[in-house]
Amino acid sequence: MILAAGTAAPCAAAAAAPKWRWVSANEYYFILPTAQRLRVPDRGGSVTVHPWGVGFRAVGGEGVSRTGALQLQSVKVDSAGVGRDTFYLLDLLLGLEYITPQREGRPLRFKAGASADLGLSDNDLYFTPVLSAGLLYGTDAAAETQKGFTFDVYYRLTDIDLDNAVNGYSATLRPALGFRVGYIFEGFWTVKQ
Repeated sequence: MILAAGTAAPCAAAAAAPKWRWVSANEYYFILPTAQRLRVPDRGGSVTVHPWGVGFRAVGGEGVSRTGALQLQSVKVDSAGVGRDTFYLLDLLLGLEYITPQREGRPLRFKAGASADLGLSDNDLYFTPVLSAGLLYGTDAAAETQKGFTFDVYYRLTDIDLDNAVNGYSATLRPALGFRVGYIFEGFWTVKQ
């Protein structure tokens, strides 16, 4: 009897609680190759590199919402003073994003975000904040989630220090501006109301 009453109370509370519906959206994007400075102090200078990459991001709703992304970048170095080499950056970005509300007849929307970038390159762990601003072009006003083409400009605010980046030499990837293009798809799962 006591056991039945103890299990019935949480069930009644759960039934009275409001039911939330969550539909996720996902963005697949490309990081376009843009010029960045890579300092290699042991070789006495800097070289210009053009990292490119791919990423997958969980997209929030309209207004301010949480977001997270996983991306992989390839950095190719080809310089007479430093030599030839390629290294990779694996990044986990966690942060907040703002997307303006959908309006009928206006497919272009603004978005801005701030993220913490937790990264790994070879055996080097790094952390850097990233700010971004961009546009979302979506023509489906009836969609429950964000959906459409995206273009973002982002800025990495701090250096990335790497101990064994280029042919065994330590290097520093300087703060840089970058560009991303992608597409946001409707989510693959829904929690019932």
